[in-house]
Amino acid sequence: MAARPSIDALKAGDSAAWAWLMETFAGQIAGYARRMGCSDPEDITGATLEAVARGIGGFFGSHAQLRSWVFTIAHGRIVDDVRRRQRRPEVELAGVDEVASDPWEHTPLVGQSLSDVEDPDLEAALAQLTDDQRSLLHLRHVVGLSTKEIAAATDRSEVATRVALHRSSKRLRELLAASSSVSVGAA
Repeated sequence: MAARPSIDALKAGDSAAWAWLMETFAGQIAGYARRMGCSDPEDITGATLEAVARGIGGFFGSHAQLRSWVFTIAHGRIVDDVRRRQRRPEVELAGVDEVASDPWEHTPLVGQSLSDVEDPDLEAALAQLTDDQRSLLHLRHVVGLSTKEIAAATDRSEVATRVALHRSSKRLRELLAASSSVSVGAA
């Protein structure tokens, strides 16, 4: 991975700086969008990076704040996509075979609590969480954002974010415990 450029280099349009930005964030944004069930994660990634390119001139802050800002934009695009699909559900085309990809496939895992994504019990438990709960856990344990950064990305207070993260984690643990007790009882 290329060395981290300055924010000023990004603002100046330096091609190496933009290559770093793409390399650093494109996969993470696509993974986040995939995990949240977006119909076209690459489109979300492109729209997010386009918004970053359009708005970088007005951005002032550190690299940590840049990361938070990028994921705030991505989160907004994902929420828009989910709302749009709820209003106008997609119609499945008969006869079209698509290979379902693993939603975690291209996502670099940062934390340890969700690291065993090939565990069917974990996948089943995650599927039972709300979109908001999955989003919070993804931002925390996969993207690696701090509570403060997640609060900024989801437009919540830090306290509300901390509580929501705690409740989401607790719910996931409960689902996993119930799943393992069912598995043990069935054996």
